[in-house]
Amino acid sequence: MNKSTSFQSAGGIVFLGKLPRCFPPFLTVWGGRAETQSDFFCRVSSVRREMGNPMDGMRTGVQLLPFLAFWEAWNNFTLQIWLNPLLNIAMFLPLGVLLPLAVKRFRRWFWMLPAGVGTSLVIELLQYVLGRGQADVDDLICNVSGAMLGYCFCMLFVSLVRKQWKTAGAYAILPLLSIAALAGVFLTYHFQPYGNLADGPIYNAKAKEIEWVQECSLSNEPGPSGVYRTEPFTRKDCDAFASEFVGRQGAEIRFGTPDVDYYDSRAFYSDHRTYALWVYYNDHSYEYTDYRVDSELRYSGKGGAITEDDLRAALDKLGVEIPDAASFVTADESAGRYAFRAECVVEDDVLTNGELVCWVAEGGILYEVDNHLSVSTLHGNAAVISSQEAYERLCAGQFSWRDVPMFNYLSPRQVRVTDCKLEYMTDSKGFHQPVYLFTLSDENDAALRGGTGWTTFVPALAG
Repeated sequence: MNKSTSFQSAGGIVFLGKLPRCFPPFLTVWGGRAETQSDFFCRVSSVRREMGNPMDGMRTGVQLLPFLAFWEAWNNFTLQIWLNPLLNIAMFLPLGVLLPLAVKRFRRWFWMLPAGVGTSLVIELLQYVLGRGQADVDDLICNVSGAMLGYCFCMLFVSLVRKQWKTAGAYAILPLLSIAALAGVFLTYHFQPYGNLADGPIYNAKAKEIEWVQECSLSNEPGPSGVYRTEPFTRKDCDAFASEFVGRQGAEIRFGTPDVDYYDSRAFYSDHRTYALWVYYNDHSYEYTDYRVDSELRYSGKGGAITEDDLRAALDKLGVEIPDAASFVTADESAGRYAFRAECVVEDDVLTNGELVCWVAEGGILYEVDNHLSVSTLHGNAAVISSQEAYERLCAGQFSWRDVPMFNYLSPRQVRVTDCKLEYMTDSKGFHQPVYLFTLSDENDAALRGGTGWTTFVPALAG
């Protein structure tokens, strides 16, 4: 149940990077009403046919926003995502080293630079023409940087061999600046008090020509300033939790085999016959599927009925604890989807937030549990902006970057802000920091969202 993806394309619109786990991707963009991917894509495709060209800078197979890959890596701050730009740099290092050694003409930077640009540009154009991958301006930037770094390393070595000390010093400037910049990024992240929000603002939406209508009450006073935290799992903690959880089901984990995979933010355990379990390090959330339940029941599309008491009993057998602050809801009885929810409930400096979703097959058989219901304690207080200031940032287009491409593409004439509330999101360091979640409505609601609005967020921490 890997719920991440890269470069999602919907009706000719490319959604870059990893889709957020804290909110379901289609509920985040469109808000309110869940629908299948095929339904969603059909809606967007029909609008695209009616409205013509897609948004600037985000056409199918092309990404023209410079340094977006670096900002996405900064927001998520995981090795997996940082490797995207860093490997694109490393891939062109050999070109910068070997070309000057093979052809003396390329020992001059004004020959080497066009060679790096031309080689990368050909690759990106081929990707676009052949539909193999995405033509990305960040790939071009990283490739050329890698070629020039390789060139500097090569010429630095040549200059040292020839004892041309001043020349060697000049060629050392770019590598040293690159190392200093990379070290500065990682040191800045290490010493900042809180982590980054994966979907936090990166670039502004085109919001100047839009009429914003405020239909909810806002305050000029700063909101609650609490920041909460659950001590993240280490890999050892994660293994211990998974072993205990799976052991209650009469199964065991065979460590050191393909049954176990570790990722930057989570670990996966499955014997491919009995169970599958994802465990997330930062907030202890997990997703469990019981493969012992017949696949025909799990994939029939027909859900089973179950009472709250029976569901609590089934969860108790799995060892799943339900916080007192969570309330039971029937999310979709026909699909067999039930949940326990808590919306930012704070009691005695303890924050309970999120949703525990259960999937029940015909006959009242529980076969899947997605537990993203987190319980965290107060870590400290931080300066928080007011809801009025958050609204002003929203009107300036400074909201979640994942909502910006579709917003720019649809270009609504008027946006009504119908609700604003303080919620919490888990950042890259495992802190639950406050954000202002806005519910919005525009003229595209009827055509695309079944008459409901959509949501986006503005970070609440000041600075």
